[in-house]
Amino acid sequence: MSKRADDAPRKEVKMYDPNDAVIIGLDTNDGPSHPLYDGESNAAPLLESDVLFTMEHGVIQPVSARRDGKRILIVFGRGRTRQLREANKRLPADRKWLLPVQIVQGDEAKLLALKHGENSHRREINPMARAREAYELSQKMPEDRAATILGLGVSQFRNVLKLNDLGKVAARAVTAGKLPATGATALAELSEADQEAKLSELLVNGHAPTVRDVKAKVREANGKAPIVTPAQRIAKALAAIDKLDDGATKDDLWALIRKIRKELER
Repeated sequence: MSKRADDAPRKEVKMYDPNDAVIIGLDTNDGPSHPLYDGESNAAPLLESDVLFTMEHGVIQPVSARRDGKRILIVFGRGRTRQLREANKRLPADRKWLLPVQIVQGDEAKLLALKHGENSHRREINPMARAREAYELSQKMPEDRAATILGLGVSQFRNVLKLNDLGKVAARAVTAGKLPATGATALAELSEADQEAKLSELLVNGHAPTVRDVKAKVREANGKAPIVTPAQRIAKALAAIDKLDDGATKDDLWALIRKIRKELER
C-alpha cells in the first residue's frame, strides 16, 4: 500500500491559485539574504508569446514550492507563476487556470540546489548573476556538487567564482555586455582601482575588447611584457621582407631568414 503526504519531496502535485503562491522578493520585502530570493527572475520581463500560450494551455510543467506555515513559497518556477498570474488577469472568471505545484522539503542547501539548478538549465543567466549563484552554492556544499548544479565543470565553476572579485564598474560592464566574462576573470586579479583604469583604456571610443585585449592589459598592469601573438610575429616577418631592396646580397637574405626563424620560434 502506497502512502502519500503533503511534504513528500517532489512527489505530490496540488493545484493552487497562482496569487496564493508566494514569490520571495516580489510578494515579500525579503532580499538576497533569503535562500529563495531570485532578483533577476523577479525583474525579468514577461514574454507576450509565453503569456498567450499560458492563456490557452495553462502551466504544463509544475512549479516547485515549500510550505511555510500556511504559505506556499515558490522554490523554482517564478516565471511560470508570474505568466499564469498575467494570463488569468486577461481571462474571464470562468476560464482562469490553477497553478500545478510540487511540494518539496529540505534544508537551505537543498533549496539552493533546486533553485539555482533548475534556473541554470532553463534560461540564459547574466554572468554576474551566475557568479553570485556560484558563490552562494559554494558556501553550502563542495564545489564539485555546486558546479554540477550549475551545469559547469569544476574549472569553469572556479572561473565563474572569480567574477565576484570584480569591482562595481567592471561588474556593470560585464552585466551590460561591454566586457566578456572570460576576460573579466583575468581583470579580477587586479585591485579595484587598477580594474577601473585598465577598463577605461579598453573601452575607449566604444571599442569592444576581446579576451586577449583584457589579458594584455592585465599583464601590463602586472609589469609583464605583452604577449606577442603568432599573427603579430608573421606580420613583423613580412614587414622585414618588404624592407629588402633589389640590391640585397645573399648574406643579407640569409641574415633575414635567421632573424625571421628566431622571431617565429619565440
